[in-house]
Amino acid sequence: MPGDCPADWRLHCGRPRRTAVRAAPSAAPSQDYSETNIQVAGVDEADIVKTDGEYIYAVSNKNLFIIHAVPQEQTKILAKIVFDSTPQGIYIGKNSLVVYGNDDQLYQKTSSTLNLIRQSSYTFLKVFDTADKQNPQQIRDLDFEGSYSNSRMIKDYVYIVTTTYTYGNIEPLMPIPRIVEDGKRILCDLEIGGESCPDVYYFDIPYSTHNFTTVTAINITDTQKAVTSEVYLFDANQNMFVSENNIYITYTKYINEYQLQMEATRTSIFPRLLAKDKERINKIESAENYVLTQEEKMQKINAIVKRFVSTLPQSEEKTLQTEIETWLTDKYKDIAKELEKTVIHKIALDKGDLEYQTVGEVPGYVLNQFSMDEHDGFFRIATTKNRNFSQFIDDASQESYSNLYVLDKELNIVGRVERLAEGERIYSVRFMQDRAYLVTFKQTDPLFVVDVSEPSNPRVLGELKIPGVSEYLHPYDDTTLIGFGHDAEENGRLKGLKLSLFDVADVANPKEIDSYVWGDRGSTSLALYDHHAFLFSREKNLLVVPVETNTDFIMEEIPLPSSPSKPNIFPPQDRFRGAYVFTVTKEGFTLKGNVNHGISTGVNPLWKDGYNYYDTTVQRSLYIDNALYTLSNQYLKINALADLAEIKTLPLLKEKQDDFEVVN
Repeated sequence: MPGDCPADWRLHCGRPRRTAVRAAPSAAPSQDYSETNIQVAGVDEADIVKTDGEYIYAVSNKNLFIIHAVPQEQTKILAKIVFDSTPQGIYIGKNSLVVYGNDDQLYQKTSSTLNLIRQSSYTFLKVFDTADKQNPQQIRDLDFEGSYSNSRMIKDYVYIVTTTYTYGNIEPLMPIPRIVEDGKRILCDLEIGGESCPDVYYFDIPYSTHNFTTVTAINITDTQKAVTSEVYLFDANQNMFVSENNIYITYTKYINEYQLQMEATRTSIFPRLLAKDKERINKIESAENYVLTQEEKMQKINAIVKRFVSTLPQSEEKTLQTEIETWLTDKYKDIAKELEKTVIHKIALDKGDLEYQTVGEVPGYVLNQFSMDEHDGFFRIATTKNRNFSQFIDDASQESYSNLYVLDKELNIVGRVERLAEGERIYSVRFMQDRAYLVTFKQTDPLFVVDVSEPSNPRVLGELKIPGVSEYLHPYDDTTLIGFGHDAEENGRLKGLKLSLFDVADVANPKEIDSYVWGDRGSTSLALYDHHAFLFSREKNLLVVPVETNTDFIMEEIPLPSSPSKPNIFPPQDRFRGAYVFTVTKEGFTLKGNVNHGISTGVNPLWKDGYNYYDTTVQRSLYIDNALYTLSNQYLKINALADLAEIKTLPLLKEKQDDFEVVN
C-alpha cells in the first residue's frame, strides 16, 4: 500500500498518483474490432498496441497511453504511464494491463537493498489494475535476471522467457537467475536462506555458448499466486513456438570443424607420440574447465602436435597429412546432416505448472516461429540446411537446401521431406491444417505445397515459380494465401514491395491470382519481419501494411564549386512513411489509398516542425467498427474505412499540464 512506502513512493515504489481526473465519455464497447495478429488461436502474443473495442493501449518510447477510442471524433487520452525504462510489449486482460521491457534502472534503485553482484541485465514486468482507466493501479512489480527472449499469454497466465549468461563460477553459490519482486529477491535466494529453488535442467549437448533460459509463469489477475519458474541450460540462439499446451524452444547447434580436425590429428598422431608428450596431453585434457577452457586445451594440445610433426621427415609428414585428410573426408560423409542441427525442447504448460517433457533434433536451422507448428499431437518444423564451406566436402554436397520434418509427442522424427530447392533458403512458412506452404528464394519465388496429413509420409503436392519473394504468408481462407514481400529482377536483385494472392485449391498447380507491386529498391515494411504489423480482415475485405517506400529517383546535376566542369550526380529521394490500405477479395487487390504519417518529400531532414522524422514510421494499425487507427510514435491517426477521410489526429502528448500521469 502507498502508506507503507517512503515519502518519495511515487518514484521508488511504482505506485500511481492521481491529478485532475476528467470524466470519461460514455460509449458502449464495440464488438467489431481487430485483435493482435497471432499464430495460434487462444495463445496471445505481446505487442506495442492492443484494443478491447473501446480503449486503445499504446506504447510510444517510454510512455504507455490509455486512449478512449469511441466515438472516434471524441478520441482522447485518459492516462499516460511514464516508465524509467523503455517498454517492449504489452498484454491486456479484463481490467488487467501487463507491461514488460529491459530494466536499465534496477541497479540505481536497489543498490542499497540488493546485492546484485553479477551486473547482468534484468527484464521488468509490471501488472496494472485498469478497472479505472483514468487511474490505473500497479498491483505487481517483477524483475527477472536476464534479457527478454519471448513470451505468450494463455487465459490468466503470462509465460515469459528470459536468458542469462552463466558468467562462469564467479560466486561460491550456484548462480541461478534471480527474480525480484517489489525490490526484494524471491525464489531460491540461497544467500538469505530461500528454499523454493526452481528445477534446473542440463543437457549433454555441445554448446557454442552457455546460457540459463528461465521460463516463468505469472498469474495476472491473482497477485497472491506466487510465480513459478524452471531453468534450463541452453545455447544462446533461440526461437520459440507455443501451443495452448506446450512451449517448444529451439536453437541451432553446429559441429566445430577445428574440433574435428583435432580429433583426426589425435587419431593419426597420438599413437606415434613420445610417452612424455602423451602424458602432457592427458594432463591437459583432465584439467577442470574453470582452469582451462576447451579452446585453451585444444590450443595447447595442438602446440604439442605441431612440435612433434616438425621433427618428422618431409615424406612422413606428407603421408600423415594425407591420412588426416582421408579420415576427415570419410567423417564428413558420415555426418553431413549433423553439421547444422536444430535442437527442440518441449515444456508442458498447465496454468502455473511447468513440466519439462523431452528433447529432439532435426537437420538445418529454423527461420522463425512460423516454421513450427503443432497439430493433432505432432510437431511439424521446416528448416534450411546452410551452404557448407569446407575443403573436405565435395561441391555437390555443399549447396543449401530446405527440409520439412514431422515429429511425434516424444520428438522422434516420423516423417520427412528433404533437399527441397537446392541452392536456396526458406524465406517464409505457413502451416494450415494438413498443409504446409514454404517459400524459398534465390532468383525466383518457388512456393511449395506440402501435404502433411499423413505424418509418416509428408509429400510435395505442387510448386509455383514467380518473380519476387514472399517474406510473410497469411491465410485468406483454406485455399487462398496472401504473400507479402519484394518484387525482384531476373537475377534475384530485390526491387519494390509486392503483395501476391495465391490460389492453392488445386494443390498440384498452385497459381498467383493477382499481385500488386509498388515502391522502388530500398522500400520496406515492418510487416516483413514483424507479423503484428500486418492487419487483415476477410470480413471487411481489408488489408493494411505500414510502409516506407522509395519512389523513382529524379537525377539532378549539382555542380561542385571547386570543379564546375565535373558535376556531382545527386539523387534526391521521395520517401513515403505511412500505411497502404487495400481492398482484398478472392479476385485480387485494389489500392484504396494511404494514410501518410511522414513529414515531407525530397531529402528528408532528421527534424522538422518539432518532430523526429524517424518517429513518423507507422508502427501498427487497427480498426474499431468503420474507423482505421494508425499509430506512430508521434500520433494516432483516425480515418474512415470507407474512403480514408481523416476523422482525427491525436498527438501522443499530454493535452494539459495537469493531465493524469503515472510514473514508474
